[in-house]
Amino acid sequence: MAVQTKVIKQKIASVKNIKKITKTMEMVSVSKMKKATGIVTGGKAYSTFAVELLSNIAGERHISHPLMEENTNKEKELVIVISSNKGLCGSYNVNISKALSKYKEASDMEVECLTIGKQSEKSAKRNKLPIIASFINLNEQSRVADFLSIRDIVVEKFRNNEYAKISVLYTEFINSASFKPNILKLIPVQEDIYKNVLLPQEDERRKSDSLAMYVLEPSAGEVLGTVLPGLIAHILYHTFLESAASEHSARMFAMKNAGDNASGLLDDLILYFNQARQAAITQEISEIVGGVEAMN
Repeated sequence: MAVQTKVIKQKIASVKNIKKITKTMEMVSVSKMKKATGIVTGGKAYSTFAVELLSNIAGERHISHPLMEENTNKEKELVIVISSNKGLCGSYNVNISKALSKYKEASDMEVECLTIGKQSEKSAKRNKLPIIASFINLNEQSRVADFLSIRDIVVEKFRNNEYAKISVLYTEFINSASFKPNILKLIPVQEDIYKNVLLPQEDERRKSDSLAMYVLEPSAGEVLGTVLPGLIAHILYHTFLESAASEHSARMFAMKNAGDNASGLLDDLILYFNQARQAAITQEISEIVGGVEAMN
């Protein structure tokens, strides 16, 4: 019986250590989630003016650009898949994999992938999709400049007519308790899509003719040619941050649930320990009484 109580004591100590770890991971995830959402909010000013400029040039002045026009290639499309490098975040990565599988089945074109995160690479391989490039070194410390190489790859491939369209599969962060996989068309650039992603709840700050009096130099077309690649990089960065915030939120809830389960298991183990100890005490008393009676 002493051996049994010793084993239960060891299990209680292990569960207590696990509970401390899950609580720490939960707190770290909360901090990282707030940081990621703070960066998204901090970039709102750039998003507002960049989308406004796109709206004025492309919408009001009716100036187009190759990145806004459909390609003749209707056979292949590229999906940029964003998920995490790590696990222990509930169903976050599983949902991305399921969304990719569902999108592949619904598409009438051959789908290829560019992956961001180790889990994205696994999802693409699980769905038997070709991977043209993989990026696993991006994290919350990354900045827009770190996404320029990805932007350059997709822009070049679209301009070379290799894909009919290029989309991004990411996890849309709604709030700390709500997030879902979402796919948006990155190229060809569509003003409404970009506005909905970068400024989802933004009312019109100014009228669309607010830039009508301005003369754009060297020309509106060349300005648009500079704005569009910048916006594409910004969209990639924005969707990555939303995915990161969703990942940390998912991990926060996963660790909270793990901590709650550890507490429940701890209560059960303490109960078992007390029962085993009481049984041992009762047995010892019975042996003593039996021994005394035998001596008499």
